[in-house]
Amino acid sequence: MAKDGFELYRYTPEIGASILFTVLFALAGVVFVFLLVYYSVKSKRTVASLVKSQPILRYYGTVKLAGAYIPFIFGCFVEFVGFAFRCKSSKDTTLLNPYIIQTVFLLVSPTLYAATIYMIFGRMATLLFAENLMIMPARFNTTIFVIGDVGSLLLQAAGGAMMSKVSSASSGSHLVTAGLFIQIAFFGLFIINEFLFIFKMNKKPTSVSIRYGSWKVLNVALLVNSFLILIRSIVRAVEFIQGYDGEIASHEWYLYIFDGLPMFLLVLIFIVAFPLINIFRIQEESIKAQQSARFDGNVYPDVDIISIEEDLASKD
Repeated sequence: MAKDGFELYRYTPEIGASILFTVLFALAGVVFVFLLVYYSVKSKRTVASLVKSQPILRYYGTVKLAGAYIPFIFGCFVEFVGFAFRCKSSKDTTLLNPYIIQTVFLLVSPTLYAATIYMIFGRMATLLFAENLMIMPARFNTTIFVIGDVGSLLLQAAGGAMMSKVSSASSGSHLVTAGLFIQIAFFGLFIINEFLFIFKMNKKPTSVSIRYGSWKVLNVALLVNSFLILIRSIVRAVEFIQGYDGEIASHEWYLYIFDGLPMFLLVLIFIVAFPLINIFRIQEESIKAQQSARFDGNVYPDVDIISIEEDLASKD
């Protein structure tokens, strides 16, 4: 019980599962940072070599590309901290601060993964010269989704903190629910955007997409991870709609099966897929396709060779 008599948990958190997920997210975060640094450095050298003789091409700076993965890394860290404090709660379920931290952190971590998915998709579409195939203008596409993501994060964080007190528990639950529904709405729209993108690309491929097909693999990975977040968010929304005494809130296994596990699978997919296909590889293929288009303009007439530094600063 908390000081005011409010029961923080309807069960005693399982320390074994909490330790397992704490370790898994910690290791995953470290591994991904290593992969990101390695492929960022490798790509920087490759791109420098490719554009040495042709500097006026569409491409991103290494920092801007790598920066798209920063929210993902923070997501791993937030999951790690959330489950670490859940371990602390399992030893004493009356402690308020560990409860607040694990509640808020485990709620908001998927929004950080979502931000990376949005940015990677936007950069991929730009490198494929396919911005016109998105639902909304490319200039605002990523920004709109990220704004929705941030709004969802703030509502869930505020609501999660408020739920630790009897006087504000109901209001906090409503805020979290609202944040989750915003996340579901934006992710639903984003998934539709991804499917339409694939459909339109097949009907009207660009010069880059014709020459290389790696973008399809990356897009599938983004789609799978999008569905993982969507399913997780729907279950958490149902949890808060049911209330504190509901089936989901009263049984800990829901948290691990429909939250911890899907989010770790998302991280695992990113890690396993990264050496095979990542945004750095998409960029390198795009540059090569642009160079071919420049020398064989009649073969790939739709590619407009421009400078990314000037043209994309306002788009993404």
